[in-house]
This record gives sequence, structure tokens and C-alpha cells, in this order.
Amino acid sequence: MHKITLKDIMPYFLMLPSILIGTLAMISYGVASMIWIQNIITWIFITIIGCTFLIKNKKNYVGGDNFIFSTILVILLVLPFLFGGLDNVHRWAFLGTLSLNIAIIFLPLLIIQLWLLLSKQHIIFAIGLTYSALIILLFQPDASQVTAFACATGIILWKKITNNMLKILHLAFTVIVVIISWVFLDDLAPVPFVEQIIFLVADMGSVWLILGIISLTLLLLPFIFFSEKITLSLSLGFYFFMMIATTFIGNFPMPIMGYGVSPIIGYSIAITLLSKVK
Repeated sequence: MHKITLKDIMPYFLMLPSILIGTLAMISYGVASMIWIQNIITWIFITIIGCTFLIKNKKNYVGGDNFIFSTILVILLVLPFLFGGLDNVHRWAFLGTLSLNIAIIFLPLLIIQLWLLLSKQHIIFAIGLTYSALIILLFQPDASQVTAFACATGIILWKKITNNMLKILHLAFTVIVVIISWVFLDDLAPVPFVEQIIFLVADMGSVWLILGIISLTLLLLPFIFFSEKITLSLSLGFYFFMMIATTFIGNFPMPIMGYGVSPIIGYSIAITLLSKVK
């Protein structure tokens, strides 16, 4: 049994301020308890699972040569297209009344897997998976995830690509995809307690807004101070930073603070495996 430390469990509790502040904002807005309680229950459930995994699993996560698993992660991004979608937007897989944003759940794991592939010099394969994922996200469409994933993978790919011409081509491709994703935004109306939760927090008062911003900043700390794997941790940190930032310029879900269990799951995957990646 692996001895768990405060450093291991702290990232899970750094989610709690955002969840609680978001919950208070939803309550003040009149959101039904059966909605906001899902975030709290998911956090409790995922924290127990994550801590149990860290305690019982002594082995490091070493999936760098698993080409099939990496490919499956990209294929999973196609899963939302099997469902009806909303106004031609395909981001969710529906399990009864529960909607799961597949990209938000699995992209952090894909970023880790790409880093492992690149660490073992599988550069061409990693680039192919990255471009495939970006194209799928572009057709969902999801400008937030396109931008966040492009920035995150750009950090790890830029260091590994040694050919200057290939670097320029990679940069040009990703920039073009990101621009296209913002030109062709979806027409879905924002849900206040999902995409605009920070504005509901602001309506509670300036003090709550400041606390809300601080709580969102706390989410980035595990990727700045709690990892010795600098490139990977910065990549994951920038991914979540861009998720947060894009909510201020578009109708995209605010991770952790807003309603939605998918960001809690995706974030938990990132912080759990970051401490186990070899």
C-alpha cells in the first residue's frame, strides 16, 4: 500500500472552494437542488476514488507505448456524434438525464498520453493524434476545447519538434484551426449557471466575485507547484487556464464552478495521473 501525502490529496480539495461558491451562486439564482447537488456528489465520489487509487496503486502510469489506447481516446471524441446533439452541436453523450462532455473528460488524459508518446520519441504518431483530435473538436464545434487543447499540445510538441520548418507548419495549422473554430461558433444560448456562473457570483457582491476569482486561480496551483514534470504540468495547467479564460469571451462551460460533472471528472483525472506519471 502506498503512503498518501498531503501533496497527493491537496489538489482534490483545491476544487472545493470553486464548487461551493458556484453552488451558493446557483442557490441564489434559484437553481433546483437536484442540479447543483450533482457537482458536490461528483466531487465526493471522485475524491474518494482518486485517493483510493493513490493509496493502493504503487505503480506509476506508463502508457506511452500503448498506441491502441491513445487511438481509442481520440475515437471517443467522436462518441457525441452518435447522439442527437443540440442545434447541430455535438459535445455530449447522454446517459438518461445526465449529459457528459466527452472532450472535457478525456482530453486531459489524452494530453498525458501524448506527452508519454513524445517522451519515447513517437513524434509522428503523436502529431497525427493531435491533429485528428483538433479536427474532431472543430466539427463538434467547440472553440473552447480547440483552443485549450491546441495550446496544451503546442507546449509539449514545440519542445519535441526539432525541425524548424515542421515547427512553423505545426504552428500554422493549429492557429488556422483555432481561428476557424472561433469564426464558426455555435448558436446555443448560454445557460446562466453553466457558462455564466462567474457573473452570478458577481451579482452576489464584489467580495464574492473576488473570492470566486481566487477559487478559480487555486485550480491552477497543482500544475504550477505540485509537479516536477514541468512540461506536462504546464501543458495541463494551460489547458485548464484556457478553459477558464474562454468562458469570458464565449458561451463555454466554466469548469468546476459552473454546473457540470464532466470538468470535475476531467480535472480529477489530470491531478491523479500527474502524480503517477513516470
